[in-house]
Amino acid sequence: MKKTFLKNKKKIQFLIIGLGLIGGSIAKRLSKNGFEVLAIEKNKSHLNYAKKSKIIIGSSEKIDSTKKLFVIVALAPKVILSNFDKYLDFFYKADFITDCTSVKKSLLNKIKKNKLEAKFILSHPIAGSEKSGFLNSSEDLFKDKISIISKHKGLTIPTLQKCKEFWFELGSKTHNLNPKLHDKIFSLTSHLPHIIAFSLIALFSKRKASEYKKFIGGGLKDFTRIAESDPQMWENIFSLNKKNILKDIKDIEKELDKIKNFILKDEGNKLEAHLKKIKKTKESLNR
Repeated sequence: MKKTFLKNKKKIQFLIIGLGLIGGSIAKRLSKNGFEVLAIEKNKSHLNYAKKSKIIIGSSEKIDSTKKLFVIVALAPKVILSNFDKYLDFFYKADFITDCTSVKKSLLNKIKKNKLEAKFILSHPIAGSEKSGFLNSSEDLFKDKISIISKHKGLTIPTLQKCKEFWFELGSKTHNLNPKLHDKIFSLTSHLPHIIAFSLIALFSKRKASEYKKFIGGGLKDFTRIAESDPQMWENIFSLNKKNILKDIKDIEKELDKIKNFILKDEGNKLEAHLKKIKKTKESLNR
């Protein structure tokens, strides 16, 4: 990609709000690439470590008004919404703003309410992990990953270009999805799988774990790995994407009932045919 906005690093400062897994990884890669990075982080030990390690040069007190300010909001969805007004001064000063959350509707409403549509673009890196926090962050987290950009009415072309270049700088390819479709798609591809993984581990809690633990194989470990994800973040996501998630839960319940009824009625041939159809669908997803 031909760089337009990020080619002169000395004229840009990045302010990252939240140094968790995503924010910390962004800070590490930008710093590695020679950009000047600032951060706001409530965990003072992580903030101080980032300073000592020269990942960041400081916090908001280091903002240079002679440089373009690019703000990256890397907070849990409800935390962004509840603290949005707190960061408005930075947003109004900024030349470019983006987020990293996997739910867009409520945040877009905040952006519109505060007339930030021109320079605040919604984005979502598909590069998370069940391991959260700054200590698990990595400068290569976004390498060869996809980052979703969600365009909205009022967004300027320069802001869109900045966002594409930003994720390219971190090693990602970008893909466009409108905000409404984004929330619908990720309800099924990301949010529902987390609900199922959490629910399966919850079932274990109702059994004698000692009877099952030593018989857990790789398949179950892989399937439920995401149940180790940050509970606060996932409560935020489930709540804010309520409409889509409730529909998908209802639909997965229907699929479970279908299999349950085949088993209940001893309809082995129908069950096998059903599983074969599902297998073909899964194989098509691998291509």
